[in-house]
Amino acid sequence: MEQPPEQPSKPQQQPWGGQPWTRPQQPPREPPPPRAWGEPPAPRQPWGYRPPPSGKAPKPPGAPPPWYRHPVGMLLIGAAAVILLALIVPVFTSGGDTPAPTVTTGAFGAPGTTAAPPTTAGRPPTAEEQLGQAVQAELGEAGRVTSVTAPPGGNQVTVTWDIRRAGSRGLTENNARFGVMRIMRTIQETQLTAGGDAPRVRLVGRYQPAGSTTPVTVVRLRFDPSTVERADFDDRNYLEAFELADAAVVHPSFRG
Repeated sequence: MEQPPEQPSKPQQQPWGGQPWTRPQQPPREPPPPRAWGEPPAPRQPWGYRPPPSGKAPKPPGAPPPWYRHPVGMLLIGAAAVILLALIVPVFTSGGDTPAPTVTTGAFGAPGTTAAPPTTAGRPPTAEEQLGQAVQAELGEAGRVTSVTAPPGGNQVTVTWDIRRAGSRGLTENNARFGVMRIMRTIQETQLTAGGDAPRVRLVGRYQPAGSTTPVTVVRLRFDPSTVERADFDDRNYLEAFELADAAVVHPSFRG
């Protein structure tokens, strides 16, 4: 009697990825060689330790540190740093107290200074010179004092100054007004400091027009002693400079 053919076995279900679940084969490791008698045991490495990729064996414990961590090496590094600082620091700190040299050119000569004009050697400055220096310091860039007359024991002071030209006609007129206020303020403060009666003051302002070789007088003002004592010569009132005078003669070009 004929037997039925054998049915093929069903394929087993494979895991995800189509690879069977088998443990990877690892080559057997050789057992470590026996330790010699009296040899200390090898130190155990921490969990997760990996040998260096270069193939060099790790430094055994107790090996000497590198030269730069040795006390002598650290001492040499510190000495080199001190020598380097001693050479570099003076380059940046030197010259602080050395005055800058004066630059002189053949075309223009030495640069000018803003110091007060020297007085006659061997004697103190006179009252006129002191007043002129004080007026010039207060006048600033608005003009230049050319003469101050204040006779000793007299009751009149005359100041002549050159009005500085500005960028426009209006600004030049303002320089004249500022000059009057500052000159009178200086005389007023000087009189209050010295005490006594206030003097009569005459101001003469000069201006050099374009194309002229010499300055011409454009402002003549007179201030009586009562005005010198009580008037307010603050710069904020510069528009009233000519009106504060007891007598005034002003060129039409400066009455803008």
